[in-house]
Amino acid sequence: MEKLDIHIVGLGNLGSAFVNGLIDREDINLYLYDDSDVVRKSIQDKFLITPGNELSLIERGVLILCVKPQNINDFFNNNKDKLGTDILICSPVAGLEIKTIESYTDCKILRIMPNLLIKDNNGFIPYASNYDDDYLAFKVKVLEGLGVIKEFEEDMFPLITALSGSGPAWFYELSSQLVNSGQELGLSFDDAEMIIKELVKALPSLVDEDSSFKDLVSKVKSPNGTTEAGLNSLNKGSFDTIILDAIQKATQRSIEISRELSNE
Repeated sequence: MEKLDIHIVGLGNLGSAFVNGLIDREDINLYLYDDSDVVRKSIQDKFLITPGNELSLIERGVLILCVKPQNINDFFNNNKDKLGTDILICSPVAGLEIKTIESYTDCKILRIMPNLLIKDNNGFIPYASNYDDDYLAFKVKVLEGLGVIKEFEEDMFPLITALSGSGPAWFYELSSQLVNSGQELGLSFDDAEMIIKELVKALPSLVDEDSSFKDLVSKVKSPNGTTEAGLNSLNKGSFDTIILDAIQKATQRSIEISRELSNE
């Protein structure tokens, strides 16, 4: 069976997560690119694969575009002549709409918004595309190996970006605040962080598909207990409003980035 060529451009956090999730696959050829000497050295040391510093001609396979939104215009202006029309461009770039990529190239385009959990093949990968078939069987052959995939209308991507793409940061920030509270109330920083890290590692085992998060909260709290006392304080402090505002702000920023990239 012919292997699928996958080219990953940009080896920061997300690009590295793709590499980590794909490095052991025997049905693909993996090609990596980054213009930073430091990043290339780090990737080479970690994965024993040598990235290039710039693209060569790509005539087949999939290009996973992991560059920063502000660098998109330069990327296509510098590389559009190196991109064959038969390749599939897979873009996880925040705010980069399919129509904007179409202004640079005639390639088939798959827009995705994964989170960093793809590094362990446990990600959630929403997608939209400008083609009907599963070109190169990429969605089934590759993306499903990185996590759960689901198709959405593209106008939902700003909100999905806020909820899922940025999602790990919301949990990390909450965890950081729990550590700070533990330290403020008497624990050492190391002990507080150890307690919360062990908690976070255990949480996935408590989540099941048949229970809502409200159900899970109810399983933890008891009437007039310690958990209920803390939850009451959160609710009095408008915790729900704070979370809603954060998601709205992140969603709006994604919309703003889309407008900036499309020069609207």
